[in-house]
Amino acid sequence: MRKCKRKFRANSSGQLLIVAALAIAIIISSTTIYVYELSKETNSTDSCPISDVILALKQSTKNTMISSLANISKGGEKAILEANLNDLSQAFRNLHQLGMCYLSFTLTNESRYDSGVCLSWNTNGSGVSSAYANFTLKVQSITANLAIDYYVNITTTIAINGSYTTLEGEEKLVNLTCQVFNEEKPALAKNITLFYENLGSWMPVNSSNNLSTVDYGNGTYLLSFTVSTSSPVQVSTHVYDLRDILVQANTTCYEA
Repeated sequence: MRKCKRKFRANSSGQLLIVAALAIAIIISSTTIYVYELSKETNSTDSCPISDVILALKQSTKNTMISSLANISKGGEKAILEANLNDLSQAFRNLHQLGMCYLSFTLTNESRYDSGVCLSWNTNGSGVSSAYANFTLKVQSITANLAIDYYVNITTTIAINGSYTTLEGEEKLVNLTCQVFNEEKPALAKNITLFYENLGSWMPVNSSNNLSTVDYGNGTYLLSFTVSTSSPVQVSTHVYDLRDILVQANTTCYEA
């Protein structure tokens, strides 16, 4: 499978690293504040809400995976995922309000995954951006001594297909259906950008192409636009989901 060309992105790697660092700092700060608030509740009620703490810590690992994948999908290095999880693990060790917290992880390196990341942006109408890791979370306190194994799989997928009708000469009306999924469940798109191939170059689809979008509200979008190019019509679809994760896919549209 061939990944979709990335020449449409002009992100600076330095800017991406700064954004990633800020995002992880926010996640760590939020976790620290939440656990601190829980510790105050514990002191006032003499009951340890350990289940709430576990949920908060597990949510932090998920948020870190999402933030890292969003960065990587836009041109960041795959090593960002491991670096961010190491930072989070260190932050967990610094949480002493309810005991000692230890987080260890293993990034998936099998099938399509490399260092926990899979970017499969191909030409058969589907695209996948995914991050996968296994975790062990240990919490040791006066009232609890727990070890929990779990995994986090963050996956944004798009499925596209389309066809065209000939209007006049080489002008064509393209109708493209795009479906967006988060963890195999229908999800909404933050932004959808289209390109079509013309004489070996990828051209952006915009208002000059009479672009129109119908949002069905369930992760399915109907996009229509006109182009003047030879047959068949090659289309590249770039989608950001609401988590700011980018995924791309190409498809070939034939005459209906």
